[in-house]
Amino acid sequence: MSNLQKLILEAKNGLSVQERIPDNKWLEIAELCGPAEIAEIEFRIENLRAGLVSVEKWDGDTQDDINLAIYKFKQLLDAAKAHNK
Repeated sequence: MSNLQKLILEAKNGLSVQERIPDNKWLEIAELCGPAEIAEIEFRIENLRAGLVSVEKWDGDTQDDINLAIYKFKQLLDAAKAHNK
């Protein structure tokens, strides 16, 4: 398990299955990201974009979920890069 995966799991600790990670927890994760985590975030975004292409047009729920994940990871990436300047 990568360090990024561990950080995300820790942020989910105590949340119900339906709850999303709060924005303040994403910022905490970003502060703990180094070059390896930034590279993994970029890789995850690209994989999500590639997966989005294969989703059937009628499956709007899955498209929404993937787009939300891309959005959250882009925010995480921006915050992590800003923290690592």
